[in-house]
Amino acid sequence: MFARCFVLLLIPTALTGQGAVPRAEARRIAAFPEPFSLIRGVRELSTGVVLVTDWTEERLVALDFGHGTATEIGRVGRGPHEFRLPAQLVALAGDSTLLVDVGNARLAVIGPDLAIHRTMPAQRPGTPYAVTPRGADAAGRLYFGIPPWAQGPDAPPGDSVDLVRWDPRNDAVEPLGRLQGAGSTSWQREHRPRMTPGIPMVGFSAQDAWVVLPDGRIAVVRSGDYRVEWRAPGGQVTRGPSYAYPQLPVTEADKRAFVVAFTQGSPMSGRGPDGGLGHTPSEFLSPERIAEDVRTNEFAERHPYFRAGGAWLTPEGEILVERSIPAGAAAVLDVFDGEGRMVRQVTLPAGRRVVGLGRGVLYAVAKNADDLETLERYRR
Repeated sequence: MFARCFVLLLIPTALTGQGAVPRAEARRIAAFPEPFSLIRGVRELSTGVVLVTDWTEERLVALDFGHGTATEIGRVGRGPHEFRLPAQLVALAGDSTLLVDVGNARLAVIGPDLAIHRTMPAQRPGTPYAVTPRGADAAGRLYFGIPPWAQGPDAPPGDSVDLVRWDPRNDAVEPLGRLQGAGSTSWQREHRPRMTPGIPMVGFSAQDAWVVLPDGRIAVVRSGDYRVEWRAPGGQVTRGPSYAYPQLPVTEADKRAFVVAFTQGSPMSGRGPDGGLGHTPSEFLSPERIAEDVRTNEFAERHPYFRAGGAWLTPEGEILVERSIPAGAAAVLDVFDGEGRMVRQVTLPAGRRVVGLGRGVLYAVAKNADDLETLERYRR
């Protein structure tokens, strides 16, 4: 019922900064029947089972697309097999998975048996805030960025972010280099306190993206001239060509969509059951409040080349980069090889949000008329 298959349709090639590359339209092969409220993490296991976190409903579930079933993992709480505000899912070796437990400021390890086996604090040496790992290598070392606001007097200049590697076995944190982070607002640059709540960054500011390979190599997607750099563990860097293209202007509709997404996915202090982090109240999503946030926050004039955090590592070792697009437009994914060369593009139907990759497939979210989300599987 859920396994109807479509063939990729090749359409005229797309122009890039280095010429033309083939473009393929990804075709949907399955849609999970049960809707979600706000999907934050997706992780496909070797068995085909898909782990999903729902930020709003505070759920961690294992999906079987073939049978259309969802199995609950853990529950909401502060205990050893519980979580609050579940977010990203990071692939570990051997079909294990790391869950970023935002509400409890900790990290949970989920085994291939779909049980939570252990947890650890998300605060690491030299990091006065709860870190969010975005990758892991085959040795179990975790990779994350430390923004300048979390480093005090030792903060890097400008909007740079320090990329570091943490080994849980000995608690050692190793610096790996600096990346371009989110743009600072005027009140941050002038060290002025902001008297009203707001977004702590310039919306649509250009940011570097990165992914980690099992062997410890890091692929960095540079936001300045849109190129992919491959960094080997020994320090060798392979730089691909630039694929810069004319950037689109940021519209009022884009700003509203940015504010809504930021508000829905950001925890708020004092709103949790124990006075800690909790969901942002619904009144912050009223049309009047969204319009006020658009008016009082800062945005770039043009879209960056790609969406912040929008880089994905395929099981085959390619890098998919999601371009920054106008609100409601069709998603465009640029595919890069191990030398940083763009080899093709993949497009999705309008209104889709990419949330994860699997072997030969990608996962995207579509919203229905009730503003609920459906997880869809597409053949790459």
